Amino acid sequence: MKRQIPAETVSVTKNGTGSTRREFLFATLGLTLTGAVATLPGRAFAASVLSASDAVKEFISISQAITEHKHLDTVLAARFFQAFSQRDAQFGPRLTQLARLLQPGMSAQQLLDQADNAGLHDFLYQIVTAWYTGTVGNDYHGTLVAYKQALMYQTVSDGLIVPTYCGNGPIWWTAPIPDEHSSLIDSL
Repeated sequence: MKRQIPAETVSVTKNGTGSTRREFLFATLGLTLTGAVATLPGRAFAASVLSASDAVKEFISISQAITEHKHLDTVLAARFFQAFSQRDAQFGPRLTQLARLLQPGMSAQQLLDQADNAGLHDFLYQIVTAWYTGTVGNDYHGTLVAYKQALMYQTVSDGLIVPTYCGNGPIWWTAPIPDEHSSLIDSL
């Protein structure tokens, strides 16, 4: 005697995991939309940087000329630009005025002399100070933009590590482990 199982107790729509294909597709769609929405703040920042790209390019050109470092980090430059713009409403117009003074091949001293004549000496020094210290503003309300990437540490990086509470500089754990014949171990 064969036993028949009623059709209502067998679910042919289940895929063996306790959920239907439709539920799986809705869950996948929900995760995809969540991921897309989560990236919007980053895209908004990128869009704001791109919309101000001409001004940021001017800022980078001036920064390269006055610091005499030709390979400045563009993301860091955009952050400095944003911090200066938030701190000083006249930053954009003064930057444009300073950019007009900059000529191709101009040295830092020549740019400084031109800025002195135009009354932008202190403004130019604010830009230099920001790049070397990593901060915008020198008061209690200054904005920290960079620490490890500040130029004051890059100029002496061959002999001095960035000072931190540990002896090997910031994010030291990302460096490769020295082998047994390393001069680092011998120096300890």
